Amino acid sequence: MGELRRYLEEREAARVRGLERGPAAALLRRVSSFEVRQAAKVRGTALLAPLERRKAGRALAGGGPLLLNLGGGTHRPPGWLNVDVIGMAPDLHWDLRRRLPFPDGSAQAVLLEHVLEHFSLADGLDLLEECRRVLEPGGVMRAGVPDFGRYLESYAGDGEFVDRLRPGRPTRLLAVGEVALSHGHRSVWDAETLELALTEARFVDVSRRGFGESDLDPAPDSPQREPETVYAEGRRPAFA
Repeated sequence: MGELRRYLEEREAARVRGLERGPAAALLRRVSSFEVRQAAKVRGTALLAPLERRKAGRALAGGGPLLLNLGGGTHRPPGWLNVDVIGMAPDLHWDLRRRLPFPDGSAQAVLLEHVLEHFSLADGLDLLEECRRVLEPGGVMRAGVPDFGRYLESYAGDGEFVDRLRPGRPTRLLAVGEVALSHGHRSVWDAETLELALTEARFVDVSRRGFGESDLDPAPDSPQREPETVYAEGRRPAFA
């Protein structure tokens, strides 16, 4: 078997394997495509919307700070309300393409970690604007994305970063391509693009941040995301 064919088989095996979720989920992955499964999750999540709206209301009535971890999957920072689609076992099931079930100015912070790359650029900007809506004045928006720019710099340079983060690929180009084309990704990001997106979504005090470097204490970052992630933060302005 050729090297490229072997690589394709390995990537398909990784796609089918996914996260550990039991024999039923493993069987479903073998007999259905990623796209079909995602569409089913979204449809199922939409059916739960009336119930989840009430659940969101109860979360607000709890009296504590509302910290929203949107699309975080299995990453569950303590004290944050995890919002995601069916299949990820979140606290609140919701399709992030829809208006969030929270009133204006109700959240103290929002986290989007490895979420924006799963949206087109246009939809990502819409999501950031929706995050600004639910944040209170001065509330913190923290976003982290795979640093595609760093992959490109490494590819054009000594390749050390590419080889370390995605070893064993037949070529470095294929490794870099995974960041753009695999895992359901629909857009690519670097620090400059992320800061510009936050600025155009009308956040203020926007700046690039490193892993664990945050106005939030403690920083809600996932240790698994540290090696390839660039973060940026902004705040909802006092009058916006």
